[in-house]
Amino acid sequence: MEWIAAALNGVLLWLVSVRALNFWQQNGYRFDGAKKLRRQFLSQSLYGAANAAACYFVYAVGCARGFAECGWFYSAFCVLGAVWFYFSNKGKNARTPLKFTKRCVRFTVFYLATGAAVCLALCAAGSAIVAGDVRLYFVFIPIAYVCAPLVFFAAAALVYPVEQAVARIYIQGCKKELDAKTDLIRIGVTGSYGKTGVKNILAAMLAEKYRVYATPHSYNTPMGICIGVRDMPADAQVFIAEMGAKRRGEISLLCDIVKPACAVITGIAAQHLATFGTLQNIIDTKAELSDYVSERGGKSFFNTDNDYCKLMFRDARGEKYRVGVGGQCYAKDVRTGEDGSSFTLVFSGGECAACKTRLLGEHNVSNITLAAAVAFVYGVSPQKIAEAVGRLKPVPHRLELVENNAGIVIIDDGYNSNEEGARAALRTLACFRGRKVVACQGLAEMGERERVANFELGKEIAKAADVAVLIGPYADDMREGVLSAGMDEQNVYVRKNLSEAQELFSVVMRRGDVLLIENDLPDGY
Repeated sequence: MEWIAAALNGVLLWLVSVRALNFWQQNGYRFDGAKKLRRQFLSQSLYGAANAAACYFVYAVGCARGFAECGWFYSAFCVLGAVWFYFSNKGKNARTPLKFTKRCVRFTVFYLATGAAVCLALCAAGSAIVAGDVRLYFVFIPIAYVCAPLVFFAAAALVYPVEQAVARIYIQGCKKELDAKTDLIRIGVTGSYGKTGVKNILAAMLAEKYRVYATPHSYNTPMGICIGVRDMPADAQVFIAEMGAKRRGEISLLCDIVKPACAVITGIAAQHLATFGTLQNIIDTKAELSDYVSERGGKSFFNTDNDYCKLMFRDARGEKYRVGVGGQCYAKDVRTGEDGSSFTLVFSGGECAACKTRLLGEHNVSNITLAAAVAFVYGVSPQKIAEAVGRLKPVPHRLELVENNAGIVIIDDGYNSNEEGARAALRTLACFRGRKVVACQGLAEMGERERVANFELGKEIAKAADVAVLIGPYADDMREGVLSAGMDEQNVYVRKNLSEAQELFSVVMRRGDVLLIENDLPDGY
């Protein structure tokens, strides 16, 4: 019976930890900087305490009915409790569902084994207690639920060496494959914002002259890049790698894998301060890309519309290009509206190209200008660049217009999570006609600046919108900012999560409105 109970409760322990596993996965399998993960661990322990209390109540009921029934009472209660805990948390506050990747499956195997071993030890301890003719093997099992986070950490520690070995195998294979392509032009794109947009725009422009491959979606971690390289066509002439980081040294690691000959810096903002610590650490980390490239005789491009990039350009060594007025390329006669933007690109030497794009927002003009400067240096003509600009499509969830049948204009900027991007989205909203509604979850990973940053964001929302729907843990801070900027309190709504906000939309929204979905929370929050 002890073996059966241990196996069953190992599975149940994993079941009540699925939400924690989801948030852990979203946070890149790291434990720092993930508030939702910490809250989930707390809820597991509280559930464990409630489960323990209820189990002992069930035990007392079992005593009244005869000891022989106690184990079955307990087992039935445990199953029902675990299933209830799982379904009551399923999908709650999670941006994306749990994905059973190979890494997730490996952790699950270790977790089930660890949980079963803990439960077996507790069963063995309980078996030493005998009441009447029955060994009370089940009386200590509730302790496992109280300590479920410790079981989770133990499984994570056990699987860590395996994951490190797997990562080394993938990285070495990726480096070997890239090293075999001696003529491949390798470009790294990094920054606090705009990485995916600039990567896609640059790929479209360079495709006018080269066979181009770029890392898919927002794959910008070591494993993400390795997965991307695995699908690279054999005849690719240009490889563009998006490079993300949350800690110092992570860009250098990506450079060691990709070995870029060109660095593109999109902009710097106070993002991921919870893990970086200071803005200077962010600047130094993004500069790891240009430092790597300059030491190997490559080219570096800086978006000097951003003040911090201006400083980085000043301090950079080697062949470097500034992008903006007076630089390698800049945009003039910029006009933005509901249908996109029109502008003229001016290149060094005086060549010009009239451009029109469906991409929304003036910040996308800045992204296009940065990509155009790189493409021009690599031999793409201004005319071909303009043709590529005309074919550009929005990146999903980044100022993407979403069609609907309710007569409402929806601007999906859900992946945005930094101050610069939020301000750009709110400026874009101002280009639209109709009553303006902003649904916002706030700025996360801001460290000590979280309250101030979200208060200021609230003030910006009040300037741009008629109605504010504020969601999640930063809603109160944003609400203070919105009200301080003069928005009518009757037009300010606070909701705990996305599902509650979506229920509200059917009440608040009406035909002709414009809804901006802004600042989805980062993974792990």
